[in-house]
Amino acid sequence: MMIAMNGGSKGFSKTEDEFIRTHHKHEVKENQCSSSLVKHIKAPVHLVWSLVRRFDQPQKYKPFVSRCTVQGNPEIGSVREVNVKSGLPATTSTERLELLDDEEHIFSMRIVGGDHRLQVCIILHFIKFSSTHTHIFYFSTLS
Repeated sequence: MMIAMNGGSKGFSKTEDEFIRTHHKHEVKENQCSSSLVKHIKAPVHLVWSLVRRFDQPQKYKPFVSRCTVQGNPEIGSVREVNVKSGLPATTSTERLELLDDEEHIFSMRIVGGDHRLQVCIILHFIKFSSTHTHIFYFSTLS
């Protein structure tokens, strides 16, 4: 089944709902679930993007990451091994970079392994809201 990430029933504004339907479509299978979230942060998009686009340094914006190593150059298809701090249900996660679009500020990665059973594809889309604020559209599909 092909669906648009339609957040109208999730409290998104008309503008957000239209943006999601236009730009974020993916196939959700019967054995999958998906979620979406919009977050408004007080920081310019160029600053947010400069941190998040660094596939090799998630610890810069994810406080639960203790270490990250990337096999090869951080480019589409690269795989990273992430170690997380104690207290979480997992200690490692293996993740593959699926998309990195500097022009549209879109980042996508897929969890492909680790000491957990998650199989998730995550898409983050960063939109300039104003010169000092950014909207983050978060989409995930769990298998």
